[in-house]
Amino acid sequence: MNIRELSILSSQPLSGQPSDIELMPLTDSRALSSPGNTLFFALTTSSNDGHRYVRELYRRGVRNFVISRSMADDIAMPDDATWIVAETCTVLEVLQFAAASRRAIAKCPVVAITGSRGKTIVKEMLAEACNDRLTVTSPRSWNSQIGVPLSVWRLDSDSELGVFEAGISQVGEMSRLEHIIKPTIGIFTDLTEEHSLGFTDLSEKCREKAQLFAGCTDIVYNSSLPVIAATLKEECPQARLHPATNYNDIVNVACYLLGVTPPSTDDLPIVSTRIDISEGSEGNVIAFDRYSNDLGGIETALDYISRRISASKPLVVVLGDLQLRGLHPDVAYSQLEQLLLNRGVDTLVAVGDEISRHASRFNSMLRSVSVVNATEFITKYNTFSFPRATILIKGNPRAGFETIKKHLEDSRHDTSLEVNLDALIHNFNYYRSLVKPSTGMIAMVKADAYGAGAVEVSRTLQSQGADYLAVAVVEEGVTLRRAGITMPIMVLNPITSNYSALFANRLEPTIFSLAELEQLSRFASSENTVPYPVHLKLDTGMHRFGFGEDEIPALIEQLKQYPCFKIASVFSHLATADCLDMDDYTQQQFAKFDAMSTQIASSLDYPIKRHILNTAGIERFPEWQCDMVRLGLGLYGISPVEDRSESNLRPVSSLVTTISAIQSRLAGETVGYGRRGVVEHDDTIVATLPIGYADGLNRHLGNGHTSMWVNGHACPTMGNICMDICMIDVTGADARVGDKVEIFGNNIPVTTLANTLNTIPYEVLTSISPRVKRVYYRE
Repeated sequence: MNIRELSILSSQPLSGQPSDIELMPLTDSRALSSPGNTLFFALTTSSNDGHRYVRELYRRGVRNFVISRSMADDIAMPDDATWIVAETCTVLEVLQFAAASRRAIAKCPVVAITGSRGKTIVKEMLAEACNDRLTVTSPRSWNSQIGVPLSVWRLDSDSELGVFEAGISQVGEMSRLEHIIKPTIGIFTDLTEEHSLGFTDLSEKCREKAQLFAGCTDIVYNSSLPVIAATLKEECPQARLHPATNYNDIVNVACYLLGVTPPSTDDLPIVSTRIDISEGSEGNVIAFDRYSNDLGGIETALDYISRRISASKPLVVVLGDLQLRGLHPDVAYSQLEQLLLNRGVDTLVAVGDEISRHASRFNSMLRSVSVVNATEFITKYNTFSFPRATILIKGNPRAGFETIKKHLEDSRHDTSLEVNLDALIHNFNYYRSLVKPSTGMIAMVKADAYGAGAVEVSRTLQSQGADYLAVAVVEEGVTLRRAGITMPIMVLNPITSNYSALFANRLEPTIFSLAELEQLSRFASSENTVPYPVHLKLDTGMHRFGFGEDEIPALIEQLKQYPCFKIASVFSHLATADCLDMDDYTQQQFAKFDAMSTQIASSLDYPIKRHILNTAGIERFPEWQCDMVRLGLGLYGISPVEDRSESNLRPVSSLVTTISAIQSRLAGETVGYGRRGVVEHDDTIVATLPIGYADGLNRHLGNGHTSMWVNGHACPTMGNICMDICMIDVTGADARVGDKVEIFGNNIPVTTLANTLNTIPYEVLTSISPRVKRVYYRE
C-alpha cells in the first residue's frame, strides 16, 4: 500500500466501520478505553515493539490496526479486522502522514509553540484566553514525534483554533513536526542548554527549532535572547516578527494576532503539568492533578492513573467545573459522561456550580454521585470514606482542590520525600543510550528502590521497558507482585524460610553456593513442572559470596542432576569499578568472569545471558556490556564515578519539609538541647522544622554542618538535630510559616550531605524513615 492512500484515515471510516464512528489513534495498549473506535498503530521504539500487543488488543475488541510489513507475516490477521500494512515506510510515518492529512481538514488558525522552557505554560494561558472558541490543544506536554500527531489528530473541520507544542532532541526532527502542524502563527518561548545533547551548539539548536515556522505569517519570540531574533530573521524571512519580554507578554501579543482579549493578571490560569501520587491512611492512593480541567486533561489524567490501579480497586473522581474550550456545556458534559464510563469510574464527587447542574446525567452509570462544594467536601468526606480506592482530584486550584487533597492525604506530618518519576525515566533512558540496543537493562529496586519507594518506581520502569527488576530479598519481590508488577524479578539474596512464596510469585532466585542449589532444588522439583529460571552468582573478586573458580566443575555436574532449573543468567559484581586507581583489579575480574561464565555456558545446551557491569561499569567499561547491565545508583540521579555523567542526570528524590514556627532571637541566646546553637547576631530569625533524626536526618548535620534551601537561600542548621524537629537560621530568606524547605534535592545535592557525613549517597537515601510520606509526581 502506498502511503498516500492512507489519507482516508483522517476523514473517512475504514471499510466495515459505520459512517458515524470516527477512529481515534492509539499507540500505547495500556491506554485502551474504547475498542470500537480505536485505530492501533504498532510503533517500534528503542524500548518496545507495539506488534507484541496486537493479539491482546484484538482479543479486547480492537478491529483496526496499522502494522509494519516486516511483522505482517508473524501476525495472524483475522478477516473481521482491518489491517493496514506499511509497505515502504514505518508505522510512525503512517501516523504522522495521517495526522498531517487531518490537519488539512481544519481551516482555522493554528499556533505552534517551541522553546526550551515555557511551552506548556504559554499554551495553557493562550487556550484559556481563547476559551470561548472551539480550541484543540496538545494534552499536557505531547510535543514529540509521537505526541504531536496524536494531538493534531484531534482537529476537525469544526475546530476554531489549534494550539500545539513541538519539542525536538536532535537535528532533522522539526521539519517533520512542521509538516504535521502547518502553523499559521509561531511562538518561540526560550532557548537554553537543556536537552541539547543532540546538537553541536545553541545556534544549531535554534536553527532547528526555527524550522517549525517555515510557513508562519507571524512569529512571537523572546526578545531577551538575540540569537532567537537573528535566527528567525534569517530562517523565516516571510514572517512578521513580534518581540516579547516574558510569558505574559507573549500571550498578550498572540491574543492580539488572534483577535481576542488578553487575559487580566487575575484571570491567568495556574499552570502545572504535575500529577502528585501519595498515600491515604486506608489503603487509598491519592492522585492530585494540577493540569487544566478540560476534557483532554481529564482523559490523560485518567489514563495515567488507570495504569497504576488494580481492576478490583474502585476509582473515585473528585472533579470541578470543566474548562469548555468553546464547547457547549451540554456537549462537554455529555463527552465527560462517556469518558468516565470508558475509564471505569466508580464514584464521582462533583465540586462546582456548573458540574453540579449536570451531575444528574451520571446517576445511571456510576455507583455513586454526589454534589458538594470544597467546604462541604471536607465536612462530609475523609480518607475513611473511600477505603482502598484510587482517588483522582482535579479542578481549578483556586476553588479549594489543594485543600481537598491535603484533607484526604495520609495524616503523617508535613515532611515528605518527593520522587520525580520523569527524572527517573530521564536517567534510565540516559544509561540506555550508553549501551547497545540489544543489551538488556536490569533496574535495581532493592532497599525500597533506594528509599524512593519500590512499587511506584517499579511501575514506572515496567512502563519504560526495563528487562528485569532486581530486589535483595524475597519479601521485596512479593510486595511488587502484590502491587501488580508482572515483569521478571531477580532476587539477589533468596535465602528464606518461605520458598513457596518465591515460586508462587514467580521470583527468580540467585544461586551462589552448592548447598543453596541443593536446598532450592527440593522445592523447585515439587513446585514446578517446567524448568524454573535461576541466576548464578560468580565470585570474581568482591569476596562476599558466589561460586569461585575451583567450584565451577562441581557446579556444572550438580546442575546436570537438577533439570528443574534453567539458568537465566550468570553474573558477577565489580568491587572497584568506581575506583579509578584500581582498574587493574577490575580487569582481572573481567578476565575471571569471562573464563568462568564461558565454562558454564559451554556445558549447557541452551543460551544464557551474562552481566557484570553496575552503574560505574556502564559509564567506564562499555566493552563489557555482555547481554545485560545492572543500573543502580545512576538510576536515581547520582553518578558513582566522581566528575562523571552528573550533568546528564536529574535528581529523583528530594527530601522536603515546611516551616512550623518562626521566632526572632537576640545575640547570646541559645537554641536546642545542650544549648549548642548560639545566636551570634540580634534579630536572627530561627525557623523550626518538623523533621529530625527519627525521619532520617542524621544528627551530625546539626550545628551548621549542613544548610537547607529556603526561598533561594542556603540556611544553616542551628543547634542539635532533635528526634522529631530541627532548627535553621533563615535570616534574610524572607521566610514564612508554611514555606517549603529542601533538605536535599535539586538545590542541595544528596552528595553534599554524604560528603559532610563522610559516607556514601546510598546510606543517605536509604536512611529516610518509613514515616516520611512518599509523594510521586510526573510533569
